[in-house]
Amino acid sequence: MANADHSSGSDSPITDPLIIKWNLSLPGQPEVSGLSLEKTLDLHRLHTVFQNFQQALGVTIALIDLQGKVLASSNWQQACLHFHRQQPETLKGCLQSDTQLATQLLTEQKQAIYRCHNGLTDCAAPVRVNGRYLANIFIGQFFQEAPDLTYFRQQAKANQFDEDSYLAAIMQLPIIPADKIPPMLALISSMAEQISELSYNQFLSQQLLDQVEQQVKRRTLELQMQNQILSMISQGDPLHQVLQELVLQIEQQYPQLLCSILLLDQQSGVLRHGAAPSLPEAYNQAVDGLKPGPFAGSCGAAAYNGEMLIAEDLLTHPNWQQYQQLVALADVRSCWSIPIKTAHGRVLGTFGIYQRQVARPDAEFTQKMQAFSNLAELAISRSLLAEKIRRMAFYDELTGLANRRLLDERMQQALALSKRSNRYGALMFLDLNNFKPVNDLYGHKTGDLLLRAFAIRLQSLVRQTDTVARLGGDEFIVLLPELLAEFAQAREQAQQLAEKITEQLALPFTLTDQSNTCYQCTCSIGMVLFHGEQDFADEILRRADNAMYQAKQQSGQQLCWYSG
Repeated sequence: MANADHSSGSDSPITDPLIIKWNLSLPGQPEVSGLSLEKTLDLHRLHTVFQNFQQALGVTIALIDLQGKVLASSNWQQACLHFHRQQPETLKGCLQSDTQLATQLLTEQKQAIYRCHNGLTDCAAPVRVNGRYLANIFIGQFFQEAPDLTYFRQQAKANQFDEDSYLAAIMQLPIIPADKIPPMLALISSMAEQISELSYNQFLSQQLLDQVEQQVKRRTLELQMQNQILSMISQGDPLHQVLQELVLQIEQQYPQLLCSILLLDQQSGVLRHGAAPSLPEAYNQAVDGLKPGPFAGSCGAAAYNGEMLIAEDLLTHPNWQQYQQLVALADVRSCWSIPIKTAHGRVLGTFGIYQRQVARPDAEFTQKMQAFSNLAELAISRSLLAEKIRRMAFYDELTGLANRRLLDERMQQALALSKRSNRYGALMFLDLNNFKPVNDLYGHKTGDLLLRAFAIRLQSLVRQTDTVARLGGDEFIVLLPELLAEFAQAREQAQQLAEKITEQLALPFTLTDQSNTCYQCTCSIGMVLFHGEQDFADEILRRADNAMYQAKQQSGQQLCWYSG
């Protein structure tokens, strides 16, 4: 029978070399259940019970799993520990007993009794936890009747044992009559089963409690994340900061994931980088501008179809065959993508999850992906709405040019810049000379087409730092900050641009309406220079307006400088 020395009373893991001999003697066993008794049982309690039984009955008791590992035991008998297992010939008898008992239990799974060649009796019974055969109770190293001391004297002589010490150890062994062995074995194995089941059920309860605590903890973190994201959205934080924070918090909760958000550009129809802090920058640049399509990876297909796409293995999925270099670049193996959509089904972008191994989301995480996508949709929709409101507040709805409010802001900026740099700025006030007949002859829709065409051409003629605004009707403003520092040179600079504008605006406009109208018009321009130290925005605008009316009153004169 397997041996380990617990005389010290320690309940630490057993490492006695004799256990190795037991393991070598036990036939190889497959994994039975995946249940680890060593982790689930109260081994200290079992050890105490076994010690108490040994004190009462004198027998050695051990619980051994099906892989041959001693989990708990009482002290071992001196005759076996210090004599039989120390000599090759007697050890052979011990190992034969071990093997016979183990084989008989595994085959029949009922009580087994065996008298070893050393003259001692060992017995064993299966231990079932919740009906599953998981271990064995061994009771051994006793006699069924009074020992024949002559036999053991001969054994001492044959194995060179010290006869007096060996016989003293033999006389310490208990005598258990044969008819007492089955009930004794049944009692001890039944108690071991009860303790094992109680321990195992307690383990399952604690495991369930731990799982619930983990779920509560994760849910609390998710709610905290959602509250923080919602707070950022309500405060009007920039969209890229909100999306970045969303992705970082998801990755913090799920460290094995790499997250990405792509935004659908409504004008160009391509996907743009939104947030992906854990993916290589080269990868983010490569997918920026991806055109949605049925085979455009995971995100491109999700945006195209408006449905989730799961690519559990990027090396074999058909949507990723043309992107294998990107797969290697990012060092990823799976990608799950879900479209970010409004309540009306309009696609705003995609939410992507990458992993470095082949993987597929379960139903629970698929729901979480939808929740993450909904948060991203809220942030994007709020940002688009804010941008729309901003455009309505600062831009002309018909032409897309700056309106009076934005013009006032740019005027103040231009004056402050002029004061710091000591350079001049200029303002042009433009008015179409013959716009009214367009409305009268062709209708207001055609008139609107002309105003939009006029605005596009005017915008294309100025510098990027200049501001083109529409005051209303057919009146436009061009603000030119940061001209030259000398008055004459700044005036000449503005004059050249004004002449270029009048020349280009006088070219015919082809209006793409039903009549395909070709219309030619001219404009009157009033101009004024300003300097930050001495001028005010309202006064500058009034002077340019006066100069424009002077230009209208002068026959054939389209440009007029304010003369005071």
